[in-house]
Amino acid sequence: MLRTCLLIALIASALAGCVFVRPSAAAPPQKDSRSTIRLLSAALPESSETPAPDANPFSQPEYPSDYIESDTALESVDQPRSFTQPPLQLEDVTGPTFNSDPNCDGESFFSRMKWLGLRHSSADGRNAGLGVPLVGTSWLNRPYYIGADLGAIWITDGVTENISRDLDFYGGIFAGYDWDYYWGSELAVHRATPELKNEVARDARRGDRMLLWTASMLYYPWGDSMYRPYWRVGIGAMEIDYPTDSGSRRDEALWMFPIGIGIKYPFNRWLIGRAEFADQLGLGNSNVSTQHDLTLTFGLEWRYGAHSRSYWPWNPDRHIW
Repeated sequence: MLRTCLLIALIASALAGCVFVRPSAAAPPQKDSRSTIRLLSAALPESSETPAPDANPFSQPEYPSDYIESDTALESVDQPRSFTQPPLQLEDVTGPTFNSDPNCDGESFFSRMKWLGLRHSSADGRNAGLGVPLVGTSWLNRPYYIGADLGAIWITDGVTENISRDLDFYGGIFAGYDWDYYWGSELAVHRATPELKNEVARDARRGDRMLLWTASMLYYPWGDSMYRPYWRVGIGAMEIDYPTDSGSRRDEALWMFPIGIGIKYPFNRWLIGRAEFADQLGLGNSNVSTQHDLTLTFGLEWRYGAHSRSYWPWNPDRHIW
């Protein structure tokens, strides 16, 4: 009985060993394992040399005993430049010099006018620093203007020997354009009614008419300032009539050259006040002597031509003045 039990136990243990050992040794590979092996074999490059399992990728390469290091490569590398100490004063800065010869083609016409003490924005900026320079606004923001003035005229020289002098009202209209902070142009028409009497023929007919047509250039020496003095020089025609010794009325037209000084002041952005004193110089001819008629006028300008509204995203109602 005992022998039979031992024999059955040996047979059972032998059968169990065959079940566990045979699948591990002879079981076919799974599909997933076979696919993984193929992908790895396709992704990994073939190499004839197998790296050592303990190789360190950050280790330094080993050179042969007869290797000699050369400095040739180091010589070709640009060395970093050293930084120098910046100059302490502007006078220490050196740079290229430019030729300031007035005959140089690079200078503008207005830069050459410095010889006469005249200014232009291309060479002198917006203003000369006098007369309260404007900030945040400018005369050129409204460069065009029209206006009228009224004042007095002194006929200082008789038209002829027997013609009297007179003091009379004088006024007119004008239009102008400031095309630079220091320069502008103006057209004007003025009229007066001086009573020019002939001492010889007191009952002679008189027209009492004087008409002046002028085209002038204005120069503002202070530039873009609140108080804006100016000089005015121009050319034009003077029409005047007077009684002759024979009792008739005679009309004359003379070349004239107005020379004056004045000042402008802005009451607001579009209304400007002005005052001017001028010599209305009329060149005489064979019949009429040269005239020096002095005028003092006070007037108002209405300025226009402002820049359009500036539509900025952060302030759509902002105006440029």
